[in-house]
Amino acid sequence: MQNGPRFFAYSTWAIMISLGIIVFTHRFLEASDYDFWLGILAMLFIGFLYFNLTFAAIKRFISKVPVPTNLHILLAIFIFLPPVVFIFFMSDEIAANELLFAIITAAGCYAGMYIGNKSGIKARYELIQKLKAQQAEGK
Repeated sequence: MQNGPRFFAYSTWAIMISLGIIVFTHRFLEASDYDFWLGILAMLFIGFLYFNLTFAAIKRFISKVPVPTNLHILLAIFIFLPPVVFIFFMSDEIAANELLFAIITAAGCYAGMYIGNKSGIKARYELIQKLKAQQAEGK
């Protein structure tokens, strides 16, 4: 596996940041007990955070891989699992809306994965073209 060490590094920091986000923001989800729309807004905000995290991690990972790979899907799953496991097993704040939270987080991670993969491929192509131009210029 050519991308093994890079994938390990990316997955460990992505899991830690993902877990850190939910640990520090899960208290905002208590708003769903008081007002449904405020709770939905808090969940959408957290979903947006996970979209950004997934987008950034996958774009950076894909833009630097030497050969095309589908490991970005596994990386997105590793980003998605910590908040969902935390909410389902550790947190009692949103007991009635756990499934909605999982769906919103999954949608954010999927969108970040898809758009991040496209942006990473584009960035990798631009980097390769830049290196080819520098190499042709040097000869």
